[in-house]
Amino acid sequence: MSYNQKVWLGILVLCSVFWLAVIGGIFSVHEAYERTSLQSQQDFTTRYSQHYHGTATANHSLQARTPTS
Repeated sequence: MSYNQKVWLGILVLCSVFWLAVIGGIFSVHEAYERTSLQSQQDFTTRYSQHYHGTATANHSLQARTPTS
């Protein structure tokens, strides 16, 4: 293998490693975003269902009002 072929092979390998790292990073960021989005959606659903079904959290108390005459 000539020197020029070795140089081009090295450049090809370096470019391949670079783009694999970039693509892997994009997938990692996307997975982290999906996990965060899913967690936020689950938190919202939990909070909404608690208020909708009338079960209060520790920070919110439900009090019955009696009509004043």
